[in-house]
Amino acid sequence: MEENSADEFNPPYTEIVGLVRKGEQQDVINKQRNWPHEGVYTYIDLFFMSRFFRINNINSASQAYIERIVPSYSDEDTSLYPVPASIDNFDKPYLTPRKHLDYSMFWGGSTLVGLLAFIRLLR
Repeated sequence: MEENSADEFNPPYTEIVGLVRKGEQQDVINKQRNWPHEGVYTYIDLFFMSRFFRINNINSASQAYIERIVPSYSDEDTSLYPVPASIDNFDKPYLTPRKHLDYSMFWGGSTLVGLLAFIRLLR
């Protein structure tokens, strides 16, 4: 058996074809509400979908789903339905470290300005 040197090692190629996601929750504050009678869906409600398609094990069916991923997607390609996710349009996490820093700087600065205005009013 021959040993491979570090220069000859090629890691195996892995292609991601699906992504396991949890179902989303209704958020009325951010205007995420489904209106099934009007055909308007703004979030993925797995519990409703499992009841609608009459899946026997509702608890397991409403835990997670697999989202299909394609290497690239163009708006002209009508054969892909429902619209799959691609590497370009993955959902980015809402609260990233950068956004958290921006929030803390905003609220810290607002507090400082308010405190200085309050001290100025007391004098």
